[in-house]
Formats: sequence, structure tokens, C-alpha cells
Amino acid sequence: MSQRLLLSLTLWASCSPGNAGTAALSQPRVRCLASRYPVAVDCSWTPLGAPNSTMATSFIATYRLGVAAQQQSRPCLQPNPQATRCIIPHVHLFSMVPHMLNVMAVHPSRGLLAFVAEQIIKPDLSTPALPAHGLGRHTAGQSLQVPWHPPASWLFSDMFSLKYRIWYHGASHFNQMGPIEATTFILRATQPHAKYLVQVSAQDLMDYGKPSDWSLPGQVERMPQNP
Repeated sequence: MSQRLLLSLTLWASCSPGNAGTAALSQPRVRCLASRYPVAVDCSWTPLGAPNSTMATSFIATYRLGVAAQQQSRPCLQPNPQATRCIIPHVHLFSMVPHMLNVMAVHPSRGLLAFVAEQIIKPDLSTPALPAHGLGRHTAGQSLQVPWHPPASWLFSDMFSLKYRIWYHGASHFNQMGPIEATTFILRATQPHAKYLVQVSAQDLMDYGKPSDWSLPGQVERMPQNP
């Protein structure tokens, strides 16, 4: 290489997420020759294959004049992203500042998942299905009817029904009921001014998938009825 042209080579190697431990094994070995001086500089590299990888590796090659990272980088011309050679077409002649060549190896990453839609059903009750504070509907005697809303994301409840489990906690006891298909539940033998925390969980009527997480608790209270 002509002494009038100083090429300083650096390497940046990048691996896809999950392959960070193989970065050291994946760094290409780079060399450049000014065989066509002063027209261009030809660079090439010999990649070290990533362990257990059967997918093609792509490379991004850039160069700049100067060591500082803020200097503008230009592409080192490759015939295709998988090529292990590139051409620097514009060489700064007689420069005392070195050229910096960066070759980044990019190993493709792929995630595969096989699933049956019915097996991954899980209704979403993350939005409040019950009011944070509210009054239940009085029924005959000492009963209190507690309503809730189906999941907002379950758009076709008429065709694909859900069933619900109910958890409630009163002053001295708690209980879990269900499953039921209705979106109301009757608390019996309640006392005036009695307050209850209620949560519901939804699941596909045919038991596909998993039940939803429990909804945020809603509070209901039985008020005295007018005589």
C-alpha cells in the first residue's frame, strides 16, 4: 500500500438480540488494499460464522475520514448486503488523517410460534368491569343484584358466549361463586348499609383457553328500602 495513503481499520460487530454472547466469535477479519490507487480502495473481510446459525449474515460497511465518530460516514459500496467485500470510491489523497472503515455484521433473528387460536383465548378484564363505587340493584327481600360489563375487547359476545366467576367479600366473610353466563349476580341475605367488594373473571363458555385475570374490585352497597 502506498505510504501516501494511510488506512486505519476499525471493526464494529453487532449481533441480533439473544446472540450477544457470540459477538466475539462473529467479528469479521478485515483488510483493505489500494491496488487501484488513486482510483479506489478495495476492502474485504472474512466473517467468522455465528455458532448454530444456518441463516445468511448481512453486512453494513461504511467509512469516514477521521477518528471522531461525529464525522460523516459514507457507504463502502457492496454488490449486495451479504457480500464480504466493498469499494471505497472516493479516497482523500495525501491526507494525514486516517480513513476509518466500519464493518457491522448483522445476524438475522427469527422467532417462531405455532398456536391454535382457541387454545390461547384469554378474555381481557383489565378495564373496570364493575364500578369502583356504586349501588347494587335491590330485589325482593334482602337480596342485592350486582351487574358488570363484559370485556370491551370481546366484540361478538352474542355468538361466542362467556361465563363468569364471582368473588365477593363482605364485612365478615368472602365467597366465590359460578360459573354463570349472566352478567349479573344476586347477593342474598344482605343487611342495610352492608358493603361488598366484588370481582369477576371471564372465560370462554366452552372452556377454551384460560380465564381472564380478576377484574379490579368494585364496591356495592345495599341501602335501606323505603317502607
